[in-house]
Amino acid sequence: MKKLEIVAFALFTLWFAPAFSQNTVIDKVLAVVGDNVILQSDVEGQYQQMKTQSQGEEVPPETRCQIFESLLLDKLFLSQAQLDSVTTTPDEIDAELDRRIKYFISVFGSREKLEDYYGKSVMELKDDFRDDIEKQLITDKMKGKVFANLKVSPAEVEAFFKKIPQDSIPYFNSELETGEIVMFPKVSEAEKLRALNKIKDIRKEIIQGADFSIKAIQYSEDPGSYLDGGSLGTIERGELVPEFEAVAYKLKEGELSDVVETPFGYHLIIVDEKRGDKLKVRHILIKPKITSADLALVKARMDSIDHELKVDSLSWQDAVKQFSEDEQSKAIGGLMVNPKTGDTHFEKADIDGTLIFTLDRMKVGDYSEVLPYAAVGRTGETNNGYRIIWLKSETKPHKASLEEDYPKIQAAAKAEKQQKILDNWLALHRSKNYVRIDSSMLGCKGIEKWTDNNN
Repeated sequence: MKKLEIVAFALFTLWFAPAFSQNTVIDKVLAVVGDNVILQSDVEGQYQQMKTQSQGEEVPPETRCQIFESLLLDKLFLSQAQLDSVTTTPDEIDAELDRRIKYFISVFGSREKLEDYYGKSVMELKDDFRDDIEKQLITDKMKGKVFANLKVSPAEVEAFFKKIPQDSIPYFNSELETGEIVMFPKVSEAEKLRALNKIKDIRKEIIQGADFSIKAIQYSEDPGSYLDGGSLGTIERGELVPEFEAVAYKLKEGELSDVVETPFGYHLIIVDEKRGDKLKVRHILIKPKITSADLALVKARMDSIDHELKVDSLSWQDAVKQFSEDEQSKAIGGLMVNPKTGDTHFEKADIDGTLIFTLDRMKVGDYSEVLPYAAVGRTGETNNGYRIIWLKSETKPHKASLEEDYPKIQAAAKAEKQQKILDNWLALHRSKNYVRIDSSMLGCKGIEKWTDNNN
């Protein structure tokens, strides 16, 4: 199985585990909570998904028990939601199904490839998973009600930290906080005109009798469709960029569009078949190119910004606000976000190897030289540009303290409070819902809180 398929399968079984796993493993009922059952396949499906994601690392032996207890809790939330008449709407279910299916279409590359892999149409997949998605949304709403007022005050954070025994205070590795200013080259007007004229010439040839599919094979710059004569297969509303769909849905069968501009470039579109909201579509794409001259212009501009920063004629905040083109970091003053933790602190092991060599030569407050940078844009293609790095802070290895590590301690205090709320809620609602657990799971650590007064 290819890496792409492994990732897709893992995510698919994680997101749709209840419906998917029931058809793949010989089952037994491990628990009943209210009207809801937990099957052996539910546990096994998530366990196998974790093994896939572990990339060869050993999965702890207690993992199955942890999955089982997590499912017990989800089923209790669902059962209580059913008692409390918590509901979701068909529109919410459809929106969530559409979101997940669109993601998997993007992973596989096309709707047809997704359908071929699972042997079902998208509509059949949606029908299969509708009931499970409805239950997941209701469960999430119930959790939202339980934790709606979960907050921790500074006094609670301080009290939480003070009660940690001195010999149990955690020891943190060195961490860095870094910022970035990112710029990408813009396509020149001359290059846009070149691409526009080229696709206009192709359109003229097609109008004069040239075969659309042959022209797509010869000239289209969409790597996913040109070998199929430009075919995108069957699409539904919302699968492609709005600029493309706005034209495609207005075309008659067999009609050639005028030139259509999207973030990808310039297109010619033909609709081969229309069935309600489904279209069978071919297209030809010509992309305006970024030239070496465009990259050189950005490099020169970044060199100028770097100089202004280093002589203090431009503040970091102003430079980020005026020039940076990375929206995520720009929204928080240019600070980079650690994808593993969701905050702005990085251990050195979490930093890209090429960047850590630059940071190792910097002191706190320093700006780097202008560095080449590549990022995946919203069209899914790699954009090459440049960035300047700022080393905002660097901590030494140290014992945790409120002064240096408040966000981490706050998160731990919040987690403890969340667990207390959950324990109280479980104690209150466990007895209100029928719970039966199969004897094969009674050896799991902590399961006794579920079996008291077991029906």
